[in-house]
Amino acid sequence: MSGQPSLSPQQTPVVPIEENELPSGQCRYILLNPEIKGQRCACVGFTLNRALPGVTCECGHNSCYHIKSAEPPPDRMELLLLRRRVQLLEEQLDHENTSGLGMSLGRLARRLGELEDQVEKNKEEFNQDLKGCYRNVNRTWHSVDQLARRQALHEDRFMAYDERLDHHDDTLQRLNDRLGEVNEASIALEERVEELEDFDVSMLNANYSSRASPSDTVCSRGRTEDAAQRRHRPSQSRTLADTAVCRAGRVAKGWTVHVSLLPTASQPFPFEKDTTAYQRCLSRGLHRMVVIGGTDSESFVKAVSQAFDSLLRGREWMPLEAQLCDAASLQGLPMLRPLDSGLIGHNNYDLEFIRKRCAVCTPNGKAESLYIAMVSDTLSWQFLRRSPRFMEGLEASWAFDPLLDRNDDSEGDDQELSAGDMMISLSTLKRKASNSFSSTTSPDGAEGSSRPKVQRKTCVPVQMEELHRHRVETA
Repeated sequence: MSGQPSLSPQQTPVVPIEENELPSGQCRYILLNPEIKGQRCACVGFTLNRALPGVTCECGHNSCYHIKSAEPPPDRMELLLLRRRVQLLEEQLDHENTSGLGMSLGRLARRLGELEDQVEKNKEEFNQDLKGCYRNVNRTWHSVDQLARRQALHEDRFMAYDERLDHHDDTLQRLNDRLGEVNEASIALEERVEELEDFDVSMLNANYSSRASPSDTVCSRGRTEDAAQRRHRPSQSRTLADTAVCRAGRVAKGWTVHVSLLPTASQPFPFEKDTTAYQRCLSRGLHRMVVIGGTDSESFVKAVSQAFDSLLRGREWMPLEAQLCDAASLQGLPMLRPLDSGLIGHNNYDLEFIRKRCAVCTPNGKAESLYIAMVSDTLSWQFLRRSPRFMEGLEASWAFDPLLDRNDDSEGDDQELSAGDMMISLSTLKRKASNSFSSTTSPDGAEGSSRPKVQRKTCVPVQMEELHRHRVETA
């Protein structure tokens, strides 16, 4: 069975095209080109495209965009005139190029080109410099960051150092406080030792004055006095006081002291050790260790007079007041001055008087060295030269000395100057010594009065062994 054939669309009859009526001129269609505005189609004549329905030219545009008839060819004369004008314009342009304006324009164009190149080059260099500046800024910020971290580290260290300094300051303050306490304790101990020494000396005198009384009486009397002192000073050392009292009954009557006979009583300081004057005095026996049989004044005067009999020859003598110099350059050297006229007398020179006023004592209160001089007479170098020799090996010190032997040609002892007067003037040191003596001693003080003490501000360490040797070896 066959199906019914499909109905074809109704076909319109083809209308014949009359080519004589079609346009023959050029196409005037304006192309839609955004780069070139107003450009028309390049078709110069209409040619029917039979492959497409309708009336379409080979250029693709309808016949309506073509001119009806082609333009007639231009006149030959007009073409010649146009060509001639173009030639004239070309010649004029060449003339202008070869003349000043053309050259100026050419130079201007070249200059503009060079300027453009220079601008491009400068722009590139500026970009490079700007990049370098950015790199430098980056490094600078990096350095600033490092400095900030180091500053923070240094601040932490400074804080630690500040704390350590505060700790050291506190430690020094505590040490200062402890040093003040030690100084106060030292002063208190020194006062206690002096009290015990005074007590010991009083017991010695009591023992010597009452030889017939038994030692038990002395010990009981010492214990009674010590008990009275303990009532006024509770919490003091009882053992030291009892030991001092009992020791007073066992002390031997004899005692020794190094005595130096000075040429003159006005001499403010003894001769320094190992000097020419010191060796001269030592060779003639002006420095001697004297043994004294008792603590009374008679025993002391008798022993010293016998020791220096060849030099004194019965002339009156006296012990000199001595005090250690506190000046920095003369520390440990004794300062000397004559006794006051009211104290001169052989009945006053007992052990207690010698210890308190005249002797240079050891730290435990024993008399170590003593200086004496004649009351109204002096010793000259000529007299000492003629005196008997006491110690060998020192005769070289008697060679001529311009400082000591200025009056070498004088005759007779009356015209000779004292050996002490040959010394260099020490008025300043004598003034200091006089002021020091006037502030620490009184001429009319009683035997039982306590020695005034100078308040010490700081505890000064002293080499006791060296000071001990220096006291003995100076005259």
